Amino acid sequence: PMGCLMVWQRLAFLSDTLGHAAVMGVGLGLLLQLPAMFGVLAVVMLIVVSLSQVTSFNTALSETTLAIISHTGLAAGLILLGVLPANTVSLEAILFGDLLAVTLSDLGMILVTTIVLAGLLIKYWRSFVAVSVSREIAQAEGIEVRKVQLIMYLMIALLVAVMMKVMGVLLIAAMLVIPTSSARVLSSSPERMVMFSALFGFAALTGGILSSFHFDWQTGPAIVLSATALLLVTLVVVRRVSGQ
Repeated sequence: PMGCLMVWQRLAFLSDTLGHAAVMGVGLGLLLQLPAMFGVLAVVMLIVVSLSQVTSFNTALSETTLAIISHTGLAAGLILLGVLPANTVSLEAILFGDLLAVTLSDLGMILVTTIVLAGLLIKYWRSFVAVSVSREIAQAEGIEVRKVQLIMYLMIALLVAVMMKVMGVLLIAAMLVIPTSSARVLSSSPERMVMFSALFGFAALTGGILSSFHFDWQTGPAIVLSATALLLVTLVVVRRVSGQ
């Protein structure tokens, strides 16, 4: 569902920006001798709140701003990680994820986040869809567009922060966008798109984990490749069916 909202709002680059900036959050957290997750949450939440106050994400200027924040955050994060003592943290795990390093507390955090995001989606679903279709019409219907968008951006930030350990900061955006792109090909309504997106995401996750164990691949990249393979198969099948 979060991937659908991002595609509808044309915010695919936002998850990249937050993912790259999360590296700086990891560095700050460890430098201050705090859990890395605290640093990541602080950085990504600060970014989305600040951006929501000064600009709209759908403008060319905003895309430029996001690019600057993305690469600046990544560069600053790499410098901070370089200052830390050796073997403090695995840069490869931060960038590409490490499923085997996920602990029970991480799983608990993911479960709580899932419940929170599901609750917010249920509560604001109609508002999210209305704002995605047309901000002007949504505002005319009495929807607080600025508030709804801020909630949406905060949800994306929370998802990026929590999933960083599993997928890695460089691959989170792929798992938000690729299954949604597959679902879009098959869907005729927002609800169907959300349903298919979840199915494609689960299939990619399962396929990626199985292939990573079988071929000894990194889990994050394997999941992304599985998602891409599903997208290509979907496009081919739909084209052949529609051509008959």
